[in-house]
Amino acid sequence: MIEAHLPVFEKKRTVAIEEIDDLDHVNNVVYVQWANDIATEHWTTVATPEMLDNFDWVMLKHCIEYKKAAVLGDKILIKTQVGRATNVRYERFIEIYKESTMDLLVTTTSDWCAIDKNGRPVKISQEMRDLFETT
Repeated sequence: MIEAHLPVFEKKRTVAIEEIDDLDHVNNVVYVQWANDIATEHWTTVATPEMLDNFDWVMLKHCIEYKKAAVLGDKILIKTQVGRATNVRYERFIEIYKESTMDLLVTTTSDWCAIDKNGRPVKISQEMRDLFETT
């Protein structure tokens, strides 16, 4: 999962009422949305304007492990880090914590594919790799 000695991108948020399900905790689908949101925000924060105009990312595979529940009003810390890259795929790790206690709520591992604006896979350039190694 996330390694402390490598660059980590973080985001904080507060659990909102629309994210709560019938069991009075954050719905499992919401964690997947948070994972997608932080991956997207990480990319848009580090990419150049030219990269943003030419490339996007799609999630190909997503594995999530639920450890503890979050409830309404909880302050949440979401961390992400990229892992190994192939020609067109990047591995991404995400950890979601309850900020006040730093209890680990969720871990995810996913594979993302770089695509052009026509939806075709593109080779991950050294320039793209460098972006993720310095954030």
